[in-house]
Amino acid sequence: MHSVSPTSSDPSEYPYDRPAGPPSYVLYWVGISLLTLGFLLALVIWPPHFSEVKNAPKAATSILFLGRFHPIAVHLPIGVILFSLLIELGSLSARVEAKWRDMSILASFVTAVGTVFAVMFGIFLSREGDYKGGAYIIHQAFGIVAAFGCIAATFLRLGAAQTGVGVVMDCFRFVLFGTFGLMSLGAHFGGNMSHGSNFLLEYAPDIMAKPVAATEKWMLSFAEKKVKPEPTAVPAPTTPAQPATATPPSNASTPPSAPTPPVTPAPAATGGDKLVFQHVILPILEAKCNKCHNADKSKGDLRMDTYELAMKGGENGENIVAGDPDKSLAIVRIMLPSDDDEHMPPEGKDQPTKEEIELLKWWIKEGASNTLTVAAAKIPDALKATAEEVLKK
Repeated sequence: MHSVSPTSSDPSEYPYDRPAGPPSYVLYWVGISLLTLGFLLALVIWPPHFSEVKNAPKAATSILFLGRFHPIAVHLPIGVILFSLLIELGSLSARVEAKWRDMSILASFVTAVGTVFAVMFGIFLSREGDYKGGAYIIHQAFGIVAAFGCIAATFLRLGAAQTGVGVVMDCFRFVLFGTFGLMSLGAHFGGNMSHGSNFLLEYAPDIMAKPVAATEKWMLSFAEKKVKPEPTAVPAPTTPAQPATATPPSNASTPPSAPTPPVTPAPAATGGDKLVFQHVILPILEAKCNKCHNADKSKGDLRMDTYELAMKGGENGENIVAGDPDKSLAIVRIMLPSDDDEHMPPEGKDQPTKEEIELLKWWIKEGASNTLTVAAAKIPDALKATAEEVLKK
């Protein structure tokens, strides 16, 4: 009888090249089907909000509790889908693909499960009501689409494993790589919400920063609501005054009301005529406060990215009281002990320096003006170095 040498290239030596009968993945088929139905049902019960919902009922504490796990849960599917991409890049040949088939299916299934849970935790987190704006809309929309993409990829991967049809395998890889792209974009906008819109590009070279910033602006133009200017109030027509026929009685001593003085807009900064708020105070707020109080994430319904909104305050009271830093909530929260739950910025975030705090207090005490120029301001000598350092940035 002829025997086969151990070094023979007979394909029968590789049992994974010739599986005994078509593989069966019943548990995976059942699992991904249940996951799809569960995800659709969850979206019906807790629909994503892409705009502010007026008078929305407060979510249950259990929902808000689970929402706080979104930053943790979101990293699992990103890591596993990267692993899936490496598997697919390394298994372009039929022999290697057959060897890694089960591992690829498991990775696809885990990615789908992880993405669904991350998306739902994100929706739960949004029920706190502190998230709005274009970056939030894109982050949430891309996350939901990526979840359905991971589910579709798992179905296609199972179909390719059982049918052996190459076109199905090609479709799986196309969906997988496309889903990774959407997931990456969604994660980028999520990072902007958590760390500020300039987080990724702050130290990036211009050759990368400029096109990415332009692309971000283009994408945000589709997501952000166009705010229409409020119509100017037209004064009601007045009845022509009748000619006076008699002098007013001597006891009519009520003086006419003085006209309301017009609001003075902030002058445009030209040359060395820089403004204290715009060029000294606002950069400090942007670095230490606006990561949680901006157009996309307004904790406590407070925004500090513009003068008007910083002065308006939030749901907890007056943020800035012109002339009185001790009554300004922004200063009160900053001065609390770092381990106090009300301390701002939260523990672990970049904290303002002692000089920056004193600069904020000085500006508020001087009237919290948005028209005061640096040249006209009497900045204390002890704070001039800090102010000049901010101006150089």
